[in-house]
Amino acid sequence: MKTIKILFIAVIVLVSGNLSAQERLSEIVERGTLRVGLTGAQPPFSMKAKNDELIGYDVDLANLLATSMELTLELVEMPFGELLPSLESGNIDMVISGMTITPARNVKTAFVGPYLISGKSILTKEKALSNATNAADINNNIKVVTLAGSTSEKFSKKHLDNVSLELVSNYDEAIQKIINDESDVMVADYPTCAYAMLRYPNHGMVILDRPLTIEPIGIALPNDALFINMVDNYIESLDAMGVLAVMEEKWFENPYWLLQLK
Repeated sequence: MKTIKILFIAVIVLVSGNLSAQERLSEIVERGTLRVGLTGAQPPFSMKAKNDELIGYDVDLANLLATSMELTLELVEMPFGELLPSLESGNIDMVISGMTITPARNVKTAFVGPYLISGKSILTKEKALSNATNAADINNNIKVVTLAGSTSEKFSKKHLDNVSLELVSNYDEAIQKIINDESDVMVADYPTCAYAMLRYPNHGMVILDRPLTIEPIGIALPNDALFINMVDNYIESLDAMGVLAVMEEKWFENPYWLLQLK
């Protein structure tokens, strides 16, 4: 696996040029700030606490990376669909926002990871739908809501052609639509569905026992070999030390952080 990563980085060096890679990383170091793009509205990856500070798995990961690089962290909030264009234009240095690594995205940008394995799931009040084992089981003239610009939107459009699909800008809005019976199903990554169950335990909502898909979550980076190499080394170190496992337990299994939310 390590050999494959080294070969991958070598290819990027040949394509982008070693000098430009050095200049790109030098710009970040000279600035002294690591600009990380995220939505701030993808619990438990990122969300606002009572004091309006951002918290979540991805926020913790961004802080760890910035500290390891001896840089000041700057969190840049924006809608999910604007993250990769902002990375491409150079307005941010990386994206850590519960982003699934897909071939379509990897064509345009590099990814480090995965730092987490997720998968598509559903949130619903319908007991029959909660027993779904594949997309066909929920493709039956119902109202579906999901996040615009996400792989959940792509999944829904590809597999759910017999539903009424609504796109929203954040998952809190989608969850409220399930609570208020305005939608029958929310399609989202499994951690987001699990978060809804933790936060709203008395609203009769259910999720799947197992995700419908298996999806790797990674950090999106510019095609900069030296920068990719550095971030990859830090992620591997955090994983080897067990830090990522501790963070996963904190944000996906332990409900106490919910007390920090508004």
